[in-house]
Amino acid sequence: MPRVLSIGAAAAVSATLVTAPAAAAPPAAMNCSIQTRSGHYVTAVDGGGRAADVVRTDATTVGAAERFQLIALSATTFAVRTASKNYITVVKGGGLRTDPIRSNATTVGATERMGVVPIAGGWSAIRTPSGNYLTAVGGGGRRTDVVRSDATAIGPDERFKFNC
Repeated sequence: MPRVLSIGAAAAVSATLVTAPAAAAPPAAMNCSIQTRSGHYVTAVDGGGRAADVVRTDATTVGAAERFQLIALSATTFAVRTASKNYITVVKGGGLRTDPIRSNATTVGATERMGVVPIAGGWSAIRTPSGNYLTAVGGGGRRTDVVRSDATAIGPDERFKFNC
């Protein structure tokens, strides 16, 4: 049974996500699925590498396209790598209702760095580089109008569970 990534205080993040070791070593990583409030899983369409129709939130089981590698960049930030070895990008760092993410980055830059905000019950919010939050529209279960990056507060649809 996969364990749920419970991200609490910075110390818990360090213990769970494991911060990047010495500068010369590659960052630590965990393989996880990402679950929405409705119990559905986030899917990287075609395993990643896309600039449009990037993700869906209607999967009820975890396959290769629902597995992501969370790469710890610090105690509270991470990058998300898809099955195709591309990274999730938050377009313009966040603040968008349409076309908010892409999955075709080949390196980690400023717009691929996301923050983890712990919420009670093992849930976490994902903070964008601009300080907004990712939203699973309708709590998940969608194939279109799936994700937004313009939330300014954490509500029910900004809750995600990392199953690692």
